[in-house]
Amino acid sequence: MNNEKKIVLFTFTSHFLFHFYELAFPALVIPLVLSLNMNLEEVLKLGFPMYLGFGLFSLPWGFFADRFGNRIALIICFFGTGIGAIMTVLANSPSEIMLSLAVIGIFAGICHPASMGLISLGVRNRGMALGINAIAGSIGLAAAPFLAGFLNWVSGWKMAYLAAAVFALFWGVAMLFTKIDETPLVHAHEKNPPFKKGCGAYLPSIILFFAVVTLGGLAYRINIVVLPAYLEWKASFLSEFLHFLAPSAITMAAGILTSVIYIVGIGGQLFGGKIADRFELRWLYLIFNAISLPFVIMMAYGAEQFLFVASAVYVFFALGIQPIENSLIAKFTPQRWRSTGYGLASVLIFGVGSLAIYLVAWVKDTWHLGTVYIFSGIMIIMIVAGIMLLMRITRDISFKNF
Repeated sequence: MNNEKKIVLFTFTSHFLFHFYELAFPALVIPLVLSLNMNLEEVLKLGFPMYLGFGLFSLPWGFFADRFGNRIALIICFFGTGIGAIMTVLANSPSEIMLSLAVIGIFAGICHPASMGLISLGVRNRGMALGINAIAGSIGLAAAPFLAGFLNWVSGWKMAYLAAAVFALFWGVAMLFTKIDETPLVHAHEKNPPFKKGCGAYLPSIILFFAVVTLGGLAYRINIVVLPAYLEWKASFLSEFLHFLAPSAITMAAGILTSVIYIVGIGGQLFGGKIADRFELRWLYLIFNAISLPFVIMMAYGAEQFLFVASAVYVFFALGIQPIENSLIAKFTPQRWRSTGYGLASVLIFGVGSLAIYLVAWVKDTWHLGTVYIFSGIMIIMIVAGIMLLMRITRDISFKNF
């Protein structure tokens, strides 16, 4: 296996694990409600420290990866999240669960800056590799609700975290004994960097870009947190079908639907990764966001099969944005601070995005759960406007991966 394939393999695995943790918790919310005798809003808040850790610790971990290497950072990620998952298995109270999930979040925060920093510097076909990396995340998102629901059905909610712990520790040991060359490759399109006058001359565009990234992260997090429970509430067609086949399996219906939706999202990421190496990144960023807008609005009002189809199309474009956005992050950051740049993006996407937990709870109490998708639609409108302004103020700069 050559160096680039090793990079893709281990970054793929770490990204899968990150997003498994991300959606396993929402998929287990209903079992936790029953197990802990708490209401839905209280259980959702138990995950806040984990989601905050995903983002808040990404920036210092990015500094660490730039200083000590992305490989050692990913090894720490595997072992740290594995220990956190074991702590979750051993937890017996809401406060213990919150603490153990926080440990997972702290160490999972390594994943994005270290893995994408490693890819952006060490793989020639950056857009495609970032697309494959994004697909790993979608496989994690698709697998989490199904596997968590199945393992909960078989042996209770803790079994999902035990499986995650074994998986993480196995790959931590494997990477510990694998050599990876982290010497940066010189990409052809970086021989003439976009910011020829230095980043300071384009500081307003950099700030605007990361503001757009922040809004995108918040809209993304809202859907991640809400989707399994929302489908259980408004898309009962599969549970009704399963009731006739296996009455004890109807609790898996929402998890299966969520998994299928994120499998569709994999196609979006593969498509986004392929075209990111062929077309101007800003136009792709604009088009993908604009197309996703009507479908997120449909989700607010849809039900049953219509809701399922609208959700699948929205997720296709919302996840297809990821390799495009990550390619843009590479354009906005110099090589020596690449992992730090991805760490900053993760702080904004996952740290600020963690506020979605409280936004969802407030919206549900004030209106109803579907209203959160109206808020997401408003955010996407702001994102589209921000990208259009960004394109105007950076019209003299080329943003291409080729």
